[in-house]
Amino acid sequence: MDTQEQSSQRPTFLTVLCILSFISCGLGIIGGILLAVGSGALAAYIPGMGVGGMGFSILTLVLNIAFLYAVLQMWKQLKMGFYIYVGLQVVSVIAPLIFGIPFSVLGLIFPVLFIVLYYLNFKHMN
Repeated sequence: MDTQEQSSQRPTFLTVLCILSFISCGLGIIGGILLAVGSGALAAYIPGMGVGGMGFSILTLVLNIAFLYAVLQMWKQLKMGFYIYVGLQVVSVIAPLIFGIPFSVLGLIFPVLFIVLYYLNFKHMN
């Protein structure tokens, strides 16, 4: 293997992070779809659930699709994916507060943790 191939090889740590993120995105997309269907069904029974619940579920679905795109870019070792990922994490922490969903400490810890872990691999991205 020459030096050109060695420099373009994705580090194992980045590979593991991306695989974990792919799993998370997949579950998030499925959850977003179920949340959209469920909030539509619950809107008939719970007053005031309609617009806010449906809006948050659609936002959740869109964010997870965008996360998938960002992680695919980092899988390809592109720095643009990291920047998109960080922006999406900021939106995902702020969005529940806008929709009146209580603040969750885990909703802050995991995004910060993954941003730091991806940043440790930033030097391997182009």
